Amino acid sequence: MRLTRKFIAALVIGVALVALIQGYLDYQRERDVFDRQMRGEAAALGRALARGVAHVWQRDGEAAAREFLETATSKRESLQARWIWLDAKDRDEPRAPREELGDMDSGNIVTLRDKTRRVLFTYIPVEVPERRRGGLEIAQSLEQFDQYISTSLRSQIIGSASAVTIAALLALALGVVFIGRPINRLAEKARRVGTGDLSGPLDLKQRDELGELATEINLMCDRLADEQKARETATEQLRHADRLTTVGKLASGLAHELGTPLNVVQGRAKLIAEREVEGQDVEDSARIVVEQAERMTALIRQLLDFARPRALHKAPVNVTTLGARVCQLVATIAKTANVTLDPPPADETLRISADDGQLTQVLTNLVVNGIQATPPGGTVALAARFVEQAAPPYVESDEQTWMAISVRDTGIGLEEAHRARIFEPFFTTKEVGMGTGLGLSVSWGLVREHGGWIDVQSTPGQGSTFTVYLPRGAA
Repeated sequence: MRLTRKFIAALVIGVALVALIQGYLDYQRERDVFDRQMRGEAAALGRALARGVAHVWQRDGEAAAREFLETATSKRESLQARWIWLDAKDRDEPRAPREELGDMDSGNIVTLRDKTRRVLFTYIPVEVPERRRGGLEIAQSLEQFDQYISTSLRSQIIGSASAVTIAALLALALGVVFIGRPINRLAEKARRVGTGDLSGPLDLKQRDELGELATEINLMCDRLADEQKARETATEQLRHADRLTTVGKLASGLAHELGTPLNVVQGRAKLIAEREVEGQDVEDSARIVVEQAERMTALIRQLLDFARPRALHKAPVNVTTLGARVCQLVATIAKTANVTLDPPPADETLRISADDGQLTQVLTNLVVNGIQATPPGGTVALAARFVEQAAPPYVESDEQTWMAISVRDTGIGLEEAHRARIFEPFFTTKEVGMGTGLGLSVSWGLVREHGGWIDVQSTPGQGSTFTVYLPRGAA
C-alpha cells in the first residue's frame, strides 16, 4: 500500500496546487474587477456632480452649489461627497496628501486609498468662477468591498478543499482497487516463489501493466516448475548413479565375503546329499546351511536396499544404530584395505528425524572415502553427539541444537585448495577409476535437503574429519 499512498499523495498535492493557483487567480481577478467597478462608478458619479455643481455655482453661487452637492448625495450611505479647496487648511481641506493630488491641476481625476485602506477617495477637478483651485472629494467606504472579497476568498477555499477531498477519495478508491490490491497479490506471489512454492497461478483480471506482469509471473512459474522437475530428476539420477558406484565397490568386497558361506553351504549340502552324515549331524548340517543362506540373504538385501532409489521420507532414526549398520555394510572394504572401523557406541538418546536411506548413503560415502584415504593400519571412527551452536548464514536457520555425526580418518588429509572444492560435482583427488567425484557432492545435497550442512576439518598428513550437522527435529 506504500505505492498507493505515494500515488494518492502526489495526486492530492497536484490537485491542491492547481486549486490553490486557480483560486488565487480568480480571487485577484474578482478583486480587480470590483475595484475597477468602484473606481468607475465614483468617477462617473463625480463627473455628473461636477457638471451640476459648476452649473449651479455659475448661476446661483457657492452656497447653492454646496447645498446641491449635499442634497444629491444625502441618500447614499456608502458614499459621501463634499467640496474641497486645494489650498484650504480648514474644513474644506482634502483628506488625501496634497502632493498626491498634483494631477488635478491638469484636469485629471485622481483616485486614492486612505492609510487604513478602508476608504476610497476620488477627486474630480471643477471649474468655478473663483481663482482658487477646487473640486469634489467623493469618499467610498470599502466595507462592502472587503465583505465581498472575504466571501469570495471563503468560497475559493471551500471549493479548493472540496476539490482536494473529492480527488483524495477518488484516488484512494482507485489506488486501492487498481494498484494497492494487485501489488499486494503480486508481492505475496513473489514471496511464495522465493520460498519455492510455484503452485497457484495469480489471476489479475485487469488489463493493464500489472495484469501483464501477473501473466508473465505465471509463465515464469510454469517454466520454473518444469525446470525444477527436470533438476529434481537429474539430481536423483546423480544420486542413484553414486549409489550404484558405491554398490559396485561394496559388491566387489562382498564377493569374497560371500565365498566363505557359499563353500560352507556347498560342503554341508554335499554331505547330506551323499548320506555321509546321519542322525543329529544331518540336522546340524541343515541348520548351518540355513544360517549361512540367511547371512548371504541379509548381505544381498542390504545392497539392494542401498541401491534402490527413494524419495525423502523422514522418520525417527537412531544415529548410533545407523552408524553401526554402515560399518557392517563396508566392513569387507575396510578389511581388504587393512583399516579398522570404529562404530559409535550405542546410545538410545541420540535420535533425530531424518531419512534413513539417504542418511545411510551419506555416511557410507564418507566412510568409504575415509577408508580409501587411510593407509593400511589406520582407523576410521564414527561419533555422534548433540551440540549447541549457530548455523552458517547460508543454512538460514535459527535452530541452536544440532546432531553432529563425525567421520574421522587417520589418512593423508586434504590440501587447502582441494578442501575448498571437494563438494563440487565430478571433482576428485582420487586416481582414475577410483572415484567419480559425485559422492561428496551428492552427500552435500542430501544433507542440505535435511536442513543441515557438512563441515570439513583436515590437516595434510594428519587425517580429515567430516562432520554432518542435522537439525534435531521431532524424533
